[in-house]
Amino acid sequence: MTGAGERDCGISVSANSYRGIPPPFEWNRNHMAKGYSDELRQQVIAFIEEGHTVRQAAEKFNVSPSFAAKSHKKHVDQAAQPLLPEQDPVEDDEQPENAAEITAADLAEILGVSKRAISDYVERGIIVKTGRNRFDLRKSVQLYCEHLRGIAAGRGGDNVDALATERARLAREQADQAAMRNAAMRKELVPIAEVRNEWVSIARRVRNVMMAVPSRCRQMLPHLTTFDVDLIDEEIRTALTELGEKDDDDGSGDHAAGSLGSPDAATETEALGVD
Repeated sequence: MTGAGERDCGISVSANSYRGIPPPFEWNRNHMAKGYSDELRQQVIAFIEEGHTVRQAAEKFNVSPSFAAKSHKKHVDQAAQPLLPEQDPVEDDEQPENAAEITAADLAEILGVSKRAISDYVERGIIVKTGRNRFDLRKSVQLYCEHLRGIAAGRGGDNVDALATERARLAREQADQAAMRNAAMRKELVPIAEVRNEWVSIARRVRNVMMAVPSRCRQMLPHLTTFDVDLIDEEIRTALTELGEKDDDDGSGDHAAGSLGSPDAATETEALGVD
């Protein structure tokens, strides 16, 4: 039982002096703040978060107003703090003061090349040399990997392996040779010698026919004199000679063109049976 001016919590407070904060001579609830459980603390915080005042929370959960206020303030401050402390961004351009250096022998072993190749790569700018028999390991490995990627992608330029280029050229030549052989088997191609012989034969037949024209004219036109027939023969020979000189560029028809005006043309015509 509690009398007038006393609270049910067991702490006697004068009704005239109590205004939400206990008087100094009364029981001080702050002395018990450290004894409050975490569950009670969370309930007080949740109650204040719902929109109630600190005093209302203190009266409802029978705690001191300072405890309620400090608990809520601590909760708010923790929520405002980031989960992880901010760290300064690490710039990619920053490099350690003491970059890793390596000797030519060790670098050649790492890259799987000879020491002579290391010297060649230094001249071509693929390996970074920092001093006498000292090389920058990090930059050298990066540049060497970039060099290999360029070769694999066909962007190596002068750095492309000459042996690979020759192999590619040989493969193309072999492919062309196989294609020509297959075309010849399908009768799509004819040897040059056969073409030359055929055209020589055609030119010879044309020459024989043209050289037989004067004799035919003499038979069909008896009134023609010998001078007329010789003039016709001369003009035909001149025309055939000019035709042979213009069209026979490679000299394959020299035999046919040279024999267009030969004296024994009529004899050859009779032997071939052109007339």
